[in-house]
Amino acid sequence: MLQRSPAPPRRRALDAAARVARSLGVPVYLIGGSVRDLLLGRDSPDLDLCVVGDGMAFARGLARALGARLAEQGRFLTAKLETADGTIDVATARREVYARPGALPQVTPGGIEDDLARRDFTVNAMAVRLGRRPRGLLDPFGGRNDLARRQLRVLHDRSFEDDPTRLLRAARYAARLGFHLERRTARLARAAARAGCVDAVSGDRIRRELLTLLQEPRAQAGLQLCERLGVLRALHPALTAGPDVRGAARRAQRICGWFSRCCAGGSLDCGLVRLLALAEALSPREGEELAERLRLAARARRALDAYLRGRRSARRRLAAYRLRNSAMARALDGLPPETVAALAATSAARVRRRCKLFLARLREVRPSISGHDLAALGFEPDAAWARALAAARDARLDGRARSKQDELHIAAAVLRAAHRRTS
Repeated sequence: MLQRSPAPPRRRALDAAARVARSLGVPVYLIGGSVRDLLLGRDSPDLDLCVVGDGMAFARGLARALGARLAEQGRFLTAKLETADGTIDVATARREVYARPGALPQVTPGGIEDDLARRDFTVNAMAVRLGRRPRGLLDPFGGRNDLARRQLRVLHDRSFEDDPTRLLRAARYAARLGFHLERRTARLARAAARAGCVDAVSGDRIRRELLTLLQEPRAQAGLQLCERLGVLRALHPALTAGPDVRGAARRAQRICGWFSRCCAGGSLDCGLVRLLALAEALSPREGEELAERLRLAARARRALDAYLRGRRSARRRLAAYRLRNSAMARALDGLPPETVAALAATSAARVRRRCKLFLARLREVRPSISGHDLAALGFEPDAAWARALAAARDARLDGRARSKQDELHIAAAVLRAAHRRTS
């Protein structure tokens, strides 16, 4: 029935789940994306389980069996288990009712058919019961046929109105799986975006879905679909995903991978880097509007604001034909690393090389001398100390200072010159 069996660690987890289900006397199903990926022959790092009955009791029993860390969300009858081999999501089979479009659903326990009926797309609305031989596929909405057609299809006409975050999820799955939207589904998605359904969803939920999409390796394909559906305009009228933005999204993926390899212990938030690249057409004021709409955290707001206010000046300075390391550092000092990475992703090759040099080497360079060393030379603390230390750093960046003594000579010369001017 399945294209491949789960990897051995996943099989062990499923066997444990079947044993716990038997001990509690409740039906448990492998469901959703886990079934979809196995049918496609793809690795699925996480498992999605659905319990007809007391899902929280099952989750606790499974956590004990696997030695996993457990987090429960009682409001939605769900739990998450963190194991050494990945995440296991456990949900109580439930019905969902939306009080209004865009609202969080009101949930009540239900059967497996009820749980499948609340899913976003048919390819995610399939289940396999654990502990049964042979394992039959429960596929009431034709998800397997849609997998064969490589298409995403909603289960009912109000799907995007009930939960407009499904617009972004459609783009994410399409990008990840290389699927297209079935014709009626695409029409419903465009209509929901035009009708302003996205406005009914909180910024927190939109941000989470957008950043999850932007973390996808092929996020540029998802952004292109978002633009065709009108989803980007619904987030902000100035957002666009033209060829330049899509190219920047591809480069951002490579830059983030390069950074994690070359910078020991370092990593970049690739979703944030791509968000900055996506905002290329925005003014600083429009960036503030987008940050407010998405309820960005303070760190992400700083990165976005720094990018939109500093990109043109930094590009102009970094594009110079001959440029010392110290000048590169001054052009980029103080910018969050994601801002510099976004600048690299959205700029020409020369600027990109210099941004990467800054990220890999220059940003960590500091003078080896301090104010204590200047005081030991007999200089009184004053405003010139900052210039002297900056000159020592510049000299180290440019290779003119190769020792602490070299830096002291350069700093002392700056201080003596400053004192002569004021005397």
